[in-house]
Amino acid sequence: MDNSINRNKVNARRIESWLLNRIALKGGNNVAKEIGVDKAQITRWKESWLPKMAMLLAVLEWGVVDDDIARLAKEVAAVLTKKKSPAATRDSDQITMDF
Repeated sequence: MDNSINRNKVNARRIESWLLNRIALKGGNNVAKEIGVDKAQITRWKESWLPKMAMLLAVLEWGVVDDDIARLAKEVAAVLTKKKSPAATRDSDQITMDF
């Protein structure tokens, strides 16, 4: 039972983090407009309602699909991979210095 409680807490934090990130990406003002509430309501939800809803979703075993996380990680890795730019000249055209 303790394992399931701990697992639910971990999953709830993950879900809450995902929800907060999605709100941040979309913008609190835009989310409020689409839901039909004031922007201040979204701020209040972040503090009180969202953690409870995240725990409920964790208990119901809802979450971000692992395939989505893997796909997102690959996209981030592709963006962050530093690629060497091709040389503008051939090796024979470059300057060499002998001391």
